[in-house]
Amino acid sequence: MDPNFSFQINLVGVTAAGGGKSLEEGYYAGTVVDCYSAQNSNGSSRLVFKIGNFEGYGNAVRTTSITFPNQNTKEGLRSVWRAALESAGYTDAQLNSGMITMTRDTFLNRPAHIYYKPGDRDAGIYDEIKILSPKAWTQQKASFEASSGSALGAASPAPAAPVAQAQPLGAPQAAFGGGLQAAAPAPAAMPTNGVPQGQTPAALRSILGLPAN
Repeated sequence: MDPNFSFQINLVGVTAAGGGKSLEEGYYAGTVVDCYSAQNSNGSSRLVFKIGNFEGYGNAVRTTSITFPNQNTKEGLRSVWRAALESAGYTDAQLNSGMITMTRDTFLNRPAHIYYKPGDRDAGIYDEIKILSPKAWTQQKASFEASSGSALGAASPAPAAPVAQAQPLGAPQAAFGGGLQAAAPAPAAMPTNGVPQGQTPAALRSILGLPAN
């Protein structure tokens, strides 16, 4: 430890750090602010992504990495690389053109769409970060936010069943199954003023022996 240090820095126009907000679990759109290769413990190499510029989170930067592909790369790892390149804004036409050569400039300052879940250092749990295609990011973000909202809010009561309205007078007879109409009631018999139906007054007088007039 050396207490005798001296250095210089220019702070003109620089805003003092305020600590920023901590990223909670969720889906974030940012930018790849740095990327470089590093070596895995098994001797393979990986590309390290430094992702920042999350809206509303100041200078927060999160780190993730993807193992470099090789001749024996399995489909799962290739799909991860596809998601990373789609996240960076490359089109299907570009990605389906054949063998792709990737350099630092392929990702630097390009978009990054991620799912982030904070870890717990005390428990030895690392942050979880997944780089997603814009389509998957949009769909999963909507689902995540919907489920989070439903968990916080009380369930709404089911709407009451509508009350059946009385049929107004003079309304047409309702149809039965198959579109058939209900049979109309038989017409009431016309009054005869005491004369048997089918007989005229003159015929009745003749039967009774009464004069015609």
